[in-house]
Amino acid sequence: MSPPFLRVVLLALGLVGAFVGIGELVTRISGEAERRASLAGGSGPIGPETGEAIFWGKGKCSTCHAVGRRGGSIRGPDQGESGPLGLAIGARAEARARERMRATGRPYTPTDYLVESLVAPEAYVVAGYKNEMPNPLRPPVKLTPGELRAVVEYLQSLGGTVDPGAVRLPASALAAVAPAEDLKPYLPGDPKKGETLFFAADSPAACGKCHRAGQRGGAVGPDLSGIAGTRDARFIIESILEPSKQIASGFEPILIVTTDDRYVTGIVRTEDARGVEVVDGEGRVTRVARARIRQRVPQQTSLMPENFREILTVEEFHDLLAFLLTLK
Repeated sequence: MSPPFLRVVLLALGLVGAFVGIGELVTRISGEAERRASLAGGSGPIGPETGEAIFWGKGKCSTCHAVGRRGGSIRGPDQGESGPLGLAIGARAEARARERMRATGRPYTPTDYLVESLVAPEAYVVAGYKNEMPNPLRPPVKLTPGELRAVVEYLQSLGGTVDPGAVRLPASALAAVAPAEDLKPYLPGDPKKGETLFFAADSPAACGKCHRAGQRGGAVGPDLSGIAGTRDARFIIESILEPSKQIASGFEPILIVTTDDRYVTGIVRTEDARGVEVVDGEGRVTRVARARIRQRVPQQTSLMPENFREILTVEEFHDLLAFLLTLK
């Protein structure tokens, strides 16, 4: 091969290599830019309509929150006008922002409060409720930052003004996008056997006596129909083995002592000016007239048995867990 021809071949190979290298670099830069845009919430469909769909769907927000007559509002505040302060959340956020400014000494906009209530709910817990909201950016909910922004815009629209430009996610919230360490059961478990353990009245677990899953079960304890859609395996395991560690809002037991020295223990099902209706761990309902109540004492121990370590075998426990993890 002659030296001039060799130089031409080498030059051609060099140009091809350069174009390939540049192409790979552009691809990497483009992909990284797209990833960063996604983390910043700048990509994907945004808007209150999208946020509404996420609120009632993927986000599982309605598990704990209602908007008026729709959804559940036992564990979390109603986001409609029948919620705290008699204001829908978009308008209520203005009052909450003023409270946060007074408490922290930092400027707060209504949108700042809405963002904080989603990504750092422990920072401000509404009176009468507990710090029990999961971070929606983490598994199992796993909203993208863009989806979270859409939910904020939906909340803005409930009595307030939609302002997409005001929705800014703090760096600490984006850090939560990194996958959290999850607890992995060391036995796979059989969900069918777990379902039998859950619903069978004569099984050692018999969870269905108090809990609902789908169209079956009782109403003493929280409805578990979508538990695996909002809580990870670690939380579910702790709830079974240590039920008094975190009692769900609305299901705290009380002790009522009557004027004729009767003791009534259970969960308040309904209450009005005439009296209180209490349901016990067996599902029995007792109504106590308000005039007959001598003392009412909140209890720190859950009605749920705390001996599942003793009454379930290792295999049975994992079968039950496998069933609960299907409830999404």
